[in-house]
Parts: sequence; C-alpha cells; structure tokens
Amino acid sequence: MTTLEIILLVINLALLTLYITSKLKVNQSLSAVIKEVKDDIKQSSEVVSELVSKAKDIVFDETVQKTIKEFIMIVEEKNQLAKSKGEAYLNGDDKKHAVIGRLSEWVSNLTGSTEKAVHFVEDNQSKIEAIIDEYISFSNKMHGKSTLSEAEKIIAEKLLTQSK
Repeated sequence: MTTLEIILLVINLALLTLYITSKLKVNQSLSAVIKEVKDDIKQSSEVVSELVSKAKDIVFDETVQKTIKEFIMIVEEKNQLAKSKGEAYLNGDDKKHAVIGRLSEWVSNLTGSTEKAVHFVEDNQSKIEAIIDEYISFSNKMHGKSTLSEAEKIIAEKLLTQSK
C-alpha cells in the first residue's frame, strides 16, 4: 500500500467511527443503531439511483442539434457515395427517417433505454424535423439547388421586380 492509500484508509475509518458514534444514543441497543444505519444506506442508494436516472435524461439542447446536423452530413455523404457508385440512394422522407433512426440509436446508447429514445424522438419530433428540413434546405442552396419555400420565392420575385 502506498502512503496515500494508507492515509485514505485511516480517514475512512475515522469517518465511519464518527458516523456510528453519532448514531449512538443513551440507552440504545446495537441492533437499533444497525437498523438506523441500514435505513440511511437505503435512503442514500435511492437518492443516488434517482440522480443517475436524471443524469441519463437527454435534454433537447445545442448538443443534440449539433448531433442531428452531424447525422444529416453522414447520411448526405453516404448518399453521395451511393450516387457516384450508381447504387440506390435516399430521397426526401427516407433521408429524414435515416437521420431520425441514427438519432434514436444515439439517444438509446446514451440513456441505455430504447424506450427513452422513442419517447425523446416522439416528444421532439417537430423540432427534429424542422432542423433536418432547415439544414437540408440550406445545404441544397449551397449546392445551387432551388428548394426555396413559397415565402422565399415571393420575396425573391419582389426583389427581382424592384431591381428592374
């Protein structure tokens, strides 16, 4: 044992002694003290368990949004490779489903629960789809594809007529 381990062992024993002596009361039997210690351990384990389960909850934040964008890029990359090889590739809703499937798997791996992943995707579906649509629309514009929304088309037409 190293010196640090010995010091930690002594500190732990001292803390244990202080804890047990704090539980001792006048005219209290040893079995009552042991029962009280067991109750404390049980309460502590429940609190720790609750904290761990809360820590596994996924919050829809910037990290999740960034992860969704990374999954979109992965799906797009795979599509580009498939196109270049002349293989079948994903379009429209199939791309969304592929990204959502990857996101579900990611959440499932983080939480350790497929059920939590399904609930997370269901609860945040509109946000997830909005990010996917926005990102794909932006990507298409960067590649010169015209996928403007109706509002964007009207604005573009007004800008063209005003500039003439």
